[in-house]
Amino acid sequence: MEIEKTVTIPASAAKVWALLLDPLVMGACVPGMQSIEVLSETQYLAVMHVKVSFISAKFKLRTTITEQRPPYYLRSEGTGEDSAVASSLKQHSEIFLTELADGQTQLRIKVTAQVLGRLGTFGLSAMKTKADRMWLEFSQALVARIGETPLAAL
Repeated sequence: MEIEKTVTIPASAAKVWALLLDPLVMGACVPGMQSIEVLSETQYLAVMHVKVSFISAKFKLRTTITEQRPPYYLRSEGTGEDSAVASSLKQHSEIFLTELADGQTQLRIKVTAQVLGRLGTFGLSAMKTKADRMWLEFSQALVARIGETPLAAL
């Protein structure tokens, strides 16, 4: 499954970049995120709860940032599984930040994800619907967080 989404954020690329690399901020913005553990500057272990149709899964996700070009580009890879519902996930993400003339930043994300096992049986339509809802919740939370964060703190 491939997903590409865009949101305009009322902040500079440097400020958005700082929030994207803050695991506490990301943990609070990602729907279903229950915990996030920093293993290194580029590796994270997260626990995330996802419900698709009537199946709930609790994925243990290991994410690695594989490339960074601050403050405009980030690439990551992640894998996770939930043995209780016999499902697994592999994803590759790219984030592109583009500063706009009005001081805002366009955040564009491209994700390629493979969902295998019981969750994978729901097909592309159900998975894309869930991904669309999660993106909307994430982008709203990130924009709200930018508004709450004092500019001097970034």
